[in-house]
Amino acid sequence: MSIKNFKDFTNKNTLYVFDLDDTLVVTPKFEDLVIEYLKENKIEDILKKYTKKVNIDIKDLKWENGRVFFNDPNSVVDIPSNSRNWVRKGRRVYLISPDEFRITDISLPIKLKRLVSLYNSVENRCIITARPEEIRSKIENTLLKLGLEYPNYGIHMYPHNKYYQVGIWKGNKIVELVNNFNSVIFYDDNAKYIKSVNRVIREKLPHLNFKSIKV
Repeated sequence: MSIKNFKDFTNKNTLYVFDLDDTLVVTPKFEDLVIEYLKENKIEDILKKYTKKVNIDIKDLKWENGRVFFNDPNSVVDIPSNSRNWVRKGRRVYLISPDEFRITDISLPIKLKRLVSLYNSVENRCIITARPEEIRSKIENTLLKLGLEYPNYGIHMYPHNKYYQVGIWKGNKIVELVNNFNSVIFYDDNAKYIKSVNRVIREKLPHLNFKSIKV
């Protein structure tokens, strides 16, 4: 989608809400670093923790099409039903990026994305990110180094020691921030989060002029 299309709803009574990772900035992906670990041992401790949970060896992990998994065609490995990080699909069990990865230095943003041109052009803006509050200083310092101006309606980060569904949390945060704005435009790269945000806004602010855009 072109930057011109992103600007279609520009006005002073609009709050622009931006996700951070893979929306405004490029960040290293856990799945890619799993492969690099074989050369540089960057995330060995995280991998050991999660392979130990299901009693497999790191050497059993494989990588294909940007996803990390191990083969278990006979369902021999016990995967807890409430597991957030191991997901069985057919003959494979996939590893979802662990929460611990989001607080490591190697996961910090490395460059700005094209959408930053829109971010810089709008008057009222904020960032709502699933990055945990405990690394706020690292995120803010990294964004400063990359040249991203601090948003006038703040950077809102995932709360300490609590678990919410990220999309629902983002939707509720938008509800808190909307105040006297006539409209809100929300940008995110994650379709699942967008769907949850849309649902929250429909339920709590059904008359708000709200638009979500997948980046």
